[in-house]
Amino acid sequence: MFTIVFLSFHSETHVRRLISDIEKKYPIIVIENSLNIRLKKELEEKFDNVKVIIPPKNIGISAGYNLGIKESKTNFVKLTSVDINLPNKSLEDLEDCVSKIKDFAILAPTYDDETIYKNYTIWNSENLDDNFTDETFKKYNIKEVDFAENDFIISKKNFSDIGFFDENIFMYYETMDLCKKARAADKKIYVSQEIKFKHYGAQSVSSKFSDQYYLSRSWHYNWSKFYYFKKNFGYFFAIKKIFPNFLRSIKKIIICKIYNRKKEYSSYKAELSGIFASISNKPSSYRPFETKRNK
Repeated sequence: MFTIVFLSFHSETHVRRLISDIEKKYPIIVIENSLNIRLKKELEEKFDNVKVIIPPKNIGISAGYNLGIKESKTNFVKLTSVDINLPNKSLEDLEDCVSKIKDFAILAPTYDDETIYKNYTIWNSENLDDNFTDETFKKYNIKEVDFAENDFIISKKNFSDIGFFDENIFMYYETMDLCKKARAADKKIYVSQEIKFKHYGAQSVSSKFSDQYYLSRSWHYNWSKFYYFKKNFGYFFAIKKIFPNFLRSIKKIIICKIYNRKKEYSSYKAELSGIFASISNKPSSYRPFETKRNK
């Protein structure tokens, strides 16, 4: 058995859809980062298996996941983006996997369509096992990887010695950083190519907040990219990695100024601001708008 953790930020439609579809035997924790107390009351009154936690403010992805992990009562915790579709058959197959595969840090299903993008990466195949004889591994076509994202199960006991998400990261690269830490400690990360889910992509936030969310994504992606590479590979390597983003932002800002593209200009300006903040060792503090508790 595992607990399912969702992060919600103006994601009411997706959260309601997912909770309604998921079998009630799974405990569900929702970290409600948009501070919607009405949603908490609605979900907890309607579903006995759901607990909604309202933090004092929007704490982002890393701290949100850490809070959900801390509040869970099971060793296995499924961290799930809300803009996905995960059939109950996939949940049952994942439950079968975690009951039989004891030694793993992360276990993930895979996208139903991998032609455009995969939710996992192999950094160095020489360090990974690729010849499994265990029947569960063969049944679910499980392979070892270095990185998995968007929908995955963690084993809390396998992170007890190294910790969970870096709360300096508000959003982006938080899972990359977690996987990097796990692989450095020789923890196992697996994906199943038989267990599938659909990811809609960048649809977790209500469309009426899309402009603010787009600015936030632009800022935080660049802040987090530099921070991740600085933390794991050093300051000058991080400069090398972020420099193409810097050049792109400068170029786009100039073009937008010339052609009076105000919306795009704001986005690229946010990108540049995120880069400068990160290379100046300033915290990930950008918020395009503050959310107040909705009573």
